[in-house]
Amino acid sequence: MNAIPAFRERLVWDGGEIRDGEIRYLMIRPDGLMGMFARLTEDAREEALEAVCASITEHGAKSAGAYRAMGADDAPALLDVIARTAPQLGWGEWNFMETGARRLALRVDNSPFAAGFGSGDSPVCAPIRGMLTALGGMIFDCPVRVVETDCAACGALSCLFVVEA
Repeated sequence: MNAIPAFRERLVWDGGEIRDGEIRYLMIRPDGLMGMFARLTEDAREEALEAVCASITEHGAKSAGAYRAMGADDAPALLDVIARTAPQLGWGEWNFMETGARRLALRVDNSPFAAGFGSGDSPVCAPIRGMLTALGGMIFDCPVRVVETDCAACGALSCLFVVEA
């Protein structure tokens, strides 16, 4: 799947925009974004994290669809391009550890969402859960459940996710 150019090679910076084809990106400090969630009450934080997860699911599916259109049209190729693109986006180092007929596991080292949030009692990597929800739905061709089982914001060494169809 190395035929797809690296994400950074595809970027066009023009007129105050950063684009990969038709998809526009934004650079923002993780502590600036995640600091908003840290300032919310626990109930409001949970609701806001679920909202960002749902939004990333919707819009992340468009990115994954674009990768498929570039040639990552089977599950291994799509997982490969996602794992290679995530660190170029600043989303940490992604390592898909387990794949199966109805299950996928991911370890993320250096999650910007956990690092930007600081310490907490609950997982905070909702954007990654959102992307995995979109990705899992494409791979398994059905709705999936994604759980962040360990989070660096809660003291874990890495953030761990399980996707189940």
